[in-house]
Amino acid sequence: MELGNDMDWAVHVRAYPGAPRGGDAGIVIPAGDDGALAVLIDAAGHGLAAYVVAQKARETVYAHPDAEPDELLQRLDERLRGTTGAAVSIGRLRGRELSFAGVGNVQASVSLRPLLVRVGIVGVRMRQPKIVRVALEEKAWFIMHTDGVSSPDALPGGSAKTVAAALVEKFGSMSDDAAVLALRWRRSAI
Repeated sequence: MELGNDMDWAVHVRAYPGAPRGGDAGIVIPAGDDGALAVLIDAAGHGLAAYVVAQKARETVYAHPDAEPDELLQRLDERLRGTTGAAVSIGRLRGRELSFAGVGNVQASVSLRPLLVRVGIVGVRMRQPKIVRVALEEKAWFIMHTDGVSSPDALPGGSAKTVAAALVEKFGSMSDDAAVLALRWRRSAI
């Protein structure tokens, strides 16, 4: 059963106040008509040093867009060795199934139900990632946020762009980078 590529997604990032760039970065790479790779990165620290680490992570993700979440985390761990490291959460959506793995303090949830994120730092001391598989029903939100954003107890209405921006504005810290990735299917299967 296909969903068609009617995915609503957005990433909203706010750098640490006063910093020209930050270490939070989000990526969504659509995959065919019924899937996507979604990655949220929180490089350790903030400012330009963290930005450089986040860009290394982004390059690795774009070089391996078909990798499963656990495999991609292993590749990121290798690439970020010798840096301050990062927290990274990765979701791979295929139809109505979401495969997810995360290491560090980038939290994730489906309809505000938290997903398992392993303790560690990618590139420094990463534990073996664990894949979690969950259903992502039509209009259910897959949300990831960095530690610069407190976990919400409710989601605002509107598009992914509106949701991501509102969560950063309402729950984002002014003493850290803050990022939210929001993704959902907008219509039922065809």
